[in-house]
Amino acid sequence: MHSGEIRNVAVIGLGRMGAGIARNLLKAGFQLTAYNRTASKMQRLIDAGAADADSPRQVVAAADVVLTSLMDDQSVYDVVTGHDGILAGLKRGGIHIGTSTVSPGCSRRLAALHAEHGSTYIAGPVVGRPDVAEAGQLQTFVAGDPDAIARCGPVFAAYSTGPINLGTEPALANSMKLAVNYVIASLIELMGHVYAFGERSGIDLQFINMMLATIVGPPPLKEYANRVRLRAFEPAGFELIAGLKDVHLMLQASADTRVALPYANIVRDKLLAAIANGLEHKDWSATYEITRMNAGLK
Repeated sequence: MHSGEIRNVAVIGLGRMGAGIARNLLKAGFQLTAYNRTASKMQRLIDAGAADADSPRQVVAAADVVLTSLMDDQSVYDVVTGHDGILAGLKRGGIHIGTSTVSPGCSRRLAALHAEHGSTYIAGPVVGRPDVAEAGQLQTFVAGDPDAIARCGPVFAAYSTGPINLGTEPALANSMKLAVNYVIASLIELMGHVYAFGERSGIDLQFINMMLATIVGPPPLKEYANRVRLRAFEPAGFELIAGLKDVHLMLQASADTRVALPYANIVRDKLLAAIANGLEHKDWSATYEITRMNAGLK
């Protein structure tokens, strides 16, 4: 039995992250209803016991909590507002957890929309790749109403290692997620520089990899070090085109806070060059191919 009387959970967005979150909610015993714009992505969940719906409005009709796992600010606004949106169907007192990487400004607007409606918005962006989502081990930053966050404890526990609570202002969770992604993007770029230097210098790249493994502790960063060394960019854990979206969010946040994030400009230019070379659906660490090209490596 789950505390806080949360029984019915809805999930909107069944990409590789959202699908993993939804499956873990189902495994945890919640009554799950799911919606995805591409209906075929719902079949595996339906077979496992989830109910489906034809619109965001319908999917939240009986929900205590709805989670969204979507691409960007606009896709979140599209499912929240309008005749068939979340706000048209979510009951008063309902809770919306936004797990997407969106702008801090988007989070502020969503919090205001929900407050006007009589529901609650919790910013809950997640960190991790699809395999981590499947394992229910995502990291999640949360911010918003303390009582709502407390009520959602069993929900967070179903798909994450436990929430890291940043306070009552939802935008803080989104700023924190951008800070983390800025570090990751910068390290991927740095790894590319070092590997290209190693290639040019004639160093066996296994030694570069060993050195990086002693510096970057967390397993996901070691995975990136291996991906870059082996140039193993498929299947993508995080598509390059999605990485560009996140870097644009970083640059906007940099302008809003008047704090320079100079590596974001470098990474953006690499991502744009990679897209121009047809790499948009490879892992975002495939920017190494551009680093190699710039170094004259074949």
